Amino acid sequence: MTGSIVHGENILEQIHLLLRRYGFYADEGLAIHGSGISRKLVDSYFKEWDSSGIDDSTFDTVKELEGIVKYKRFLVAIGGGKVIDTGKVTAGNLGLPFVSIPTTLSNDGIFSPIGVIKKNHTPESILTKPPELLILDYSIIRSSPKELLLAGIGDLISNLSAILDWKLAVKLKKDTEDIPSMELSYEGAETFLDTEEEPFSIPFIKTLAHGLIKSGLAMQRHGSSRPASGAEHLISHALDKILEKPLIHGIQCGFATLFTVLLHGEMGLFLRIKEFYERVGFPTTLEQVGIPEEKFREAVKLAPSLRPNRFTILHKNPEIEDALNYIT
Repeated sequence: MTGSIVHGENILEQIHLLLRRYGFYADEGLAIHGSGISRKLVDSYFKEWDSSGIDDSTFDTVKELEGIVKYKRFLVAIGGGKVIDTGKVTAGNLGLPFVSIPTTLSNDGIFSPIGVIKKNHTPESILTKPPELLILDYSIIRSSPKELLLAGIGDLISNLSAILDWKLAVKLKKDTEDIPSMELSYEGAETFLDTEEEPFSIPFIKTLAHGLIKSGLAMQRHGSSRPASGAEHLISHALDKILEKPLIHGIQCGFATLFTVLLHGEMGLFLRIKEFYERVGFPTTLEQVGIPEEKFREAVKLAPSLRPNRFTILHKNPEIEDALNYIT
């Protein structure tokens, strides 16, 4: 079931009124947070709440949090992707309502039914319940680190690659078609790609948020991450294993998208994405993103084996040299 969304500028100043409007009362819930700004927001706006800090999004963290929140009626997560994912999976495991209050837009997990949790240092995607309520304060999000917002940009734009993979899989009878979910995911990314708003302005942030919400809705509708995860995500997962210090998920996915759309022969789309990336300051070459070419090649080779049942362009063993030339 689709949850509710409240968005605007400086709306955390009315957070208790907003939560009560949806039946969430301070003495019945637990607020979780990360470090930095999310901790400060909890100290400022959730003084009367029981709260708990989250260091990382691991299965051990989820298990520990389950023991803390099991006597509460709902769970609120204020923070970035790790905090949101940990809260989402914990609430889903316990059957509790979940409220998502992101402090940045680094990925489409803000409103999706997918939580990424680490097991033995390896991220795993967990299908769970989406948030019952999403609260977006654009003033807070706009002030978040640019690198995190760039990650959100990359994660959203990567949907364009994911849908190309899905359509290819349908054509080759490797997957089933879900046109409404395909369109929802693609439209959110396409609209954002065409935006003429000043980068990182409030209108720009709103368009990014709306696209990420559509991505989450597409995953909710389809019941998996297929509408927003293709070859570019597999390359990112491979990089997580190969790189000594992996980059932020959305940066890896967004960069890999430049490569994967070329594998599909979509030169026009590649040029549009590249121009957009250059306008917002997103890396467009291996040197700019900081990934050695040999490591990227290794990731491309490893990627198809990470999810053999999700057919992508990489599973066709395509020629990669021409595509590599455009990103080196």
